[in-house]
Parts: sequence; structure tokens; C-alpha cells
Amino acid sequence: MHMSYRSLVLFLAAFILQSTAQVKIRGLSFWNSPSLNIYQTTNFLSNERSLLATVSPDSIGIFNIQLPITKICQLQICSDDKCSWLYVQPKGRYIIELPSDEGVQSLADQKEIELLFYQLDSTDINYQILGFEAWMDNYLADIYQLKDIRSNEFISKIRTFKKETAANYNNDSLPFLKSYVKYSVGLTVDNFSVLGGPTKEDKYAFYLSTDSIDFQQPKLIEFAKAFYQNYFDQLEASERTKAQTALQDNQYENYIAIFQNDPYIFNRNWAEFVALQSLLDLFYAQRINPDLALNAIKYLKINATQKDLRQAAAYFWQANNQLKIGKKIPEQLLSELLRMELPYGNICLHFYQPGNQKCIAELSALKKVAQRHQENIHIITIYPSRTLMTKADLKAFEQLNWPKIALEPESEIWQLLNWSSAPAYILIDAQQIVRYMPALSPIPDGRGQTIDTQILQLH
Repeated sequence: MHMSYRSLVLFLAAFILQSTAQVKIRGLSFWNSPSLNIYQTTNFLSNERSLLATVSPDSIGIFNIQLPITKICQLQICSDDKCSWLYVQPKGRYIIELPSDEGVQSLADQKEIELLFYQLDSTDINYQILGFEAWMDNYLADIYQLKDIRSNEFISKIRTFKKETAANYNNDSLPFLKSYVKYSVGLTVDNFSVLGGPTKEDKYAFYLSTDSIDFQQPKLIEFAKAFYQNYFDQLEASERTKAQTALQDNQYENYIAIFQNDPYIFNRNWAEFVALQSLLDLFYAQRINPDLALNAIKYLKINATQKDLRQAAAYFWQANNQLKIGKKIPEQLLSELLRMELPYGNICLHFYQPGNQKCIAELSALKKVAQRHQENIHIITIYPSRTLMTKADLKAFEQLNWPKIALEPESEIWQLLNWSSAPAYILIDAQQIVRYMPALSPIPDGRGQTIDTQILQLH
């Protein structure tokens, strides 16, 4: 897909600015994708995002979208294998291009592609951020050679830069921009290891002595994560021992209190932030029993003071509890969510959608599977509550002599089981290891295979 200069001019001219509260984006995509998803980044600690809209570029790649944005935020525009991002502000008007560039690997299996702006307004947040970053990069490039040979002169010029920054981004600047600039300086300028630079105490007092934490400010979260990285190991030895004991005894308030008493942690909000970060550090480094870490994260997802920290903890808890082939079910997870004690032995979790004719048709075959393997398998049927049960559903259910559990639509188990269609099956062996996900149907597939074969292989 190529565009002539004349077509590009027409493309730009066609974008008419209108004074409404909507953010308007007119884009030109060179990605080979029939549709694009527009997400908003909602939490920079967990990098969660929510889907706002889906658009379909026309035959030459042009797309238009309007979004009801009420504050400055980050949007991601993604295909199946590529993603670009930009900041948007209320009433913002954007003309962008998604270039067909290889990019770098990022965002799981998606490549991060740097998009291009056209006719970007000088008052727009993107224009101001890009201008600040270019100025800072150029300034540091000019003085960097002084760092090791004339450190006093280097520090003097750094101080001059910081004074100019404070003067340029004064109280008239957008709060988002001021915060972005402040923490960008902290991440870049104040992280130079040089005699006379800011101490740990200086950085804590200036950057992290805040009552609450803005989880929508990317640079603040990036700075805090760097400052508190592997903070468990920075505790005094006696405090580390107390922290380990608190986790083993499920005393999560004691665990949080250990961080809250640290001289470089400002208040309860920050203690919870560092507690969560420390748990993730220990968990991903495999330095802790995973159940101990996940139970503590679960406590934070319910009890943390700030809503955004609760949401981040919930995201990490869910992501690391989600069932996967070869992974053991976390201790008490399914029994707690299903509100029943799981039977000992092999288990088949069966997803049933009321009113679905294929689900109804497979129940008879599943009943025969249960009879053939009654000594080897326990079946549990799970279906959504608040869904109308037809007469056919009720009649089919009468034939079943195994547990049937209705889960609320908002139950966490739907995300943990990661079912996308019904009917569906998961086979778990007696050691609580997920063996088949999804498992085969009780009705033969195109190769004549059924779930029977997989059940036999559980032994």
C-alpha cells in the first residue's frame, strides 16, 4: 500500500478540526491488518489496558476514530502483532501514520512501532514531551564528556539544566507535563553516579514524599520501581527475617508494617506499593514459595488503600494464578472460588453455556464418558448464573450425577480458566497438574479422537 504526495495532502486536508469534547484521530495505517484495536493504558504499574474501540482502515489504510477522553492519558493502537502508542488530551486532534517498520519486540508478542505525527499542535502534550526530551538529550550529550574528567563542572551544568527546567515548566504547565518532566529528570539526570550528585535521601525527599501515588503517570511509576527494586534485600537482616516470618504466618499487616517503618518509605500507600513490588521481585526470581507470595498479593488486592494498587495486585494475582498446561493449581484456588472441596484424583472441568445447542448435544456423550471412567475421573460442570436455562438445558441437567456450579458473571474464575468458547474441557491430574487445556470433546473429532484417550493418559 503506497500513497502519493498529492494523496497525502488530501489526507491531511480532509481532517477538519471541530470544537467538541471528543478526541479525534485520523490515521493512515501501512500495517497489513483489517482492523485495529484502540486501548487506554489504565495502570502503569501493571501495564493494564482497556479496550475503547475497534476500527477498520479503508482500502488505502485510512481510519477515523472519536473517543470521549476527559483527561490526558496514553492510548495504544494495536493489530495482532504490532502496537503504537501516543498521549491524548481532551479536545485533541491527531493526524498520525502507522509505518510499516519492523520495530522492536515489546508488549508480549506485539512489536512496538513508533508512529508519526502530522500537524501536531504546539500546545499538545505529545509536542511538549517530545520537545522536552529532545532538549534534555541534546543538553546531556553536550556535557556528558565532562562527567569523569571535570566532575565539578559537570555537576554545575546539571544544576543549571535543572534550574532552567524548573523555570520552563512552571506552575502554568499542565500538571501531567510537570510530573512527567520532574520524574524524567529523576530517572535520567539524577541517576548519574558522580561525586556531588543527589544522595538517596535527596531523591527520596524530592521524588517519593507524596501522600498518594499517581498510577496514570508513567515516569513516576518508572522512577519508583527503579528506586525500590529488590527492596526486600535492602532491609536490615533482622527486618528481612521478620518479613519472612510474616509471610509464612499469613501476617500480611506485619509484612506491610515492616516497610512502613523504613526511613525511605513515606506512608501506608507507599508501604503497600513497595510490599507488592518486593513480592513480585521474590516471586519472579523464584526465591519464595509461590503460594506465599500469591496469598500476600491477594491480601493487597482486597485491602490496599489505593484503588489502583488493588487493581494492580489483582492483575498480578490473576495472571499468575491462571491455569496453564503443566502448571499446578495454586493451593486452595479452585476450591475457594468454586466454594466446594475438590475431590481427590483426576478432575475434568466442563464449561457449559445454557442455551447452546452444542453444549446440550455433548452432555449425553459426556455422561457416557463419566460412566466409562467412573473410577478415574471426577467431572465438575461450571456455567454462568443469571443466564436463562431452557427446557432442554433443564432436562439435560437432570441426567447428570456430578456437581453443577453456577458462577456469577464477575467471578474471577472465568479469567483464571481462560475459556473463550463453550463447550470446553480442562483435565487435571491427581497431583493437581493441568494436563490438557483445552481437552478434547467427548464426541470424536476429525481424526476420531475423544477425551477418553486423554483421560487414560492421566494415570
